[in-house]
Amino acid sequence: MTARTLFTVVLLLAGGGFAACGGPTPGDRTPTTTPEVPGAVELTWWGQAMFVLSSADGTRVLLDPYGDIGYRLPSAGEIDADVATISHEHPDHNNVALAGGATVLRGLTADGWAEIDETAGDVHITSVSSFHDNSEGSERGRNAIFVIETDGMRIVHLGDLGQLALTPDQLDAIGTVDVLLIPVGGVFTIDADGANGIIEKLAPRIVIPMHYNTQTATTGGESGLEPVDAFLEGKDVRLGESTIGLDIDALPAPGSAVVWVLQPAGG
Repeated sequence: MTARTLFTVVLLLAGGGFAACGGPTPGDRTPTTTPEVPGAVELTWWGQAMFVLSSADGTRVLLDPYGDIGYRLPSAGEIDADVATISHEHPDHNNVALAGGATVLRGLTADGWAEIDETAGDVHITSVSSFHDNSEGSERGRNAIFVIETDGMRIVHLGDLGQLALTPDQLDAIGTVDVLLIPVGGVFTIDADGANGIIEKLAPRIVIPMHYNTQTATTGGESGLEPVDAFLEGKDVRLGESTIGLDIDALPAPGSAVVWVLQPAGG
């Protein structure tokens, strides 16, 4: 991994965090940066629903790579993934060209859901069946939720979840959540209110909003995704860079649902 400056969980919880524009202001605090934490899990948000997770042993997982939607398209060599997960087959989530030679785990089959249960290095990945809409897929089809376990943490990527409520079976399959990557922009997925309901049930330690209007992606704009502002209302909000370091021993308490707003690396 290359050395870079990160906002780390431990310093943010010690008082180095600050509110995002449009969100609540938890006091006048100066953001603190620190060199990369050795052995920590790294998570980078590129934009839309695309993340790259780098585990403690260097295994790299690419999640929902976007196509040409306005964000910068990195090269496969820049991503350098070992595994790529695809929540569903829409072009802002399934650009496997960015995966290079990585193993691609597709959450959907031609007529249903795949049952993903794979291990790569120190990363264990499973999938949970869900829908892209609140009508059991009749409007936008199916969606796969991915649960990533590494370094003692469970990181859950909801893909383009459109269900307003998760079923008991889905909640059981997802299990305990440490870091939740959740769409909040509405239109094609749950919106701010829907995300709030999902968060209440999953009780994560950290929440990272995704799939909202950043005025970069072509899915934003007047008729597209909503910005993140409505979702941030009334929450404990921290502003980070594109990449954050995560350590299980430094995470907030279960159910804290501290919101981290990241800057898209694709920009």
